[in-house]
Amino acid sequence: MTSLRIIVIAFVVFVQYLGVSGRHHDFLTFRKHRRRELIIGPRNINHDYITIEQQNNTQVTTQVGGTATLKCYTHFLGDEMVIWLKKDEDHLLTAGGQVYSSESRYSVAHVRHQKLWELSVREVKKSDAGLYECQLTTHPPTSLFFTLNVVEAHAEIQGAPEVHVHTGNRLRLHCSVKQATEPPTYIFWFHNDTMINYESNRPMKVIKHRFGSTLVIANVTWDDAGTYRCEPYKAIATNVTLHVLAGEKHAALHEGQDEGGGDEEKANPASSSSSSSSSWKDLHLTSSPLLVSVFLSLHFTFSFSWPIIFSRTRWHW
Repeated sequence: MTSLRIIVIAFVVFVQYLGVSGRHHDFLTFRKHRRRELIIGPRNINHDYITIEQQNNTQVTTQVGGTATLKCYTHFLGDEMVIWLKKDEDHLLTAGGQVYSSESRYSVAHVRHQKLWELSVREVKKSDAGLYECQLTTHPPTSLFFTLNVVEAHAEIQGAPEVHVHTGNRLRLHCSVKQATEPPTYIFWFHNDTMINYESNRPMKVIKHRFGSTLVIANVTWDDAGTYRCEPYKAIATNVTLHVLAGEKHAALHEGQDEGGGDEEKANPASSSSSSSSSWKDLHLTSSPLLVSVFLSLHFTFSFSWPIIFSRTRWHW
């Protein structure tokens, strides 16, 4: 009986050990597969629905300076080796995992569990546009064709090329990146060739969007006038000219200074009359001595000449 009990206990311990080991193994396997999925994608993705017809003549579009990826699935013919060619130039790019092009921008990847061959082109140029061939080494050879379209991303500012804003108002400039196939890493704003994204001395802020950026100035001043440039990464920049006009407060102050002198006489007729009266008084005061002297000379002349005139007149009578 004792020996049977020992055997049962030993069996239970052994089963528990197997359970712990199994869980540990499953955990390690999960971590390993999880890491693999992060690198090359999950295993349970089913690409069997992708047919030759669906892959053939595939259109791939990328922007200048971006990365183009051409995906060639071979599950319908087995995991055959693939040769990539630039068909319109009859240029061999890769064979299997080996790159034969002198351009270091080309690379090839083979994802075995997906039976996928990927051709990647980094720092895409306009000259990279054209027809590419994925040729499988079957007998007879099977080919799939891909067309790479290359576009040039460019920036656009709403309201360009000129914007007029009054002092004291809020300014909002929005820049959109058009024809971009991937979000720009950064978008820089320049004011008269000076970058202002991280300007801390001015009341402004830059709001980043996925395919754009917004510059906000809370209170426009005369110093904000000038040229603003939106310059996204791997895209053509664009400019807008800001003209700052006098706001209501500045206009009222300027108008008061200009019209104050002209309207003073209209607004104060009493003052004008007073000044006129004072000028007459000044003239009267300054001319009084002259009038007195003239009066005295006439008086004396008349006093001396009057008896003579009277006597002559009397003798004649």
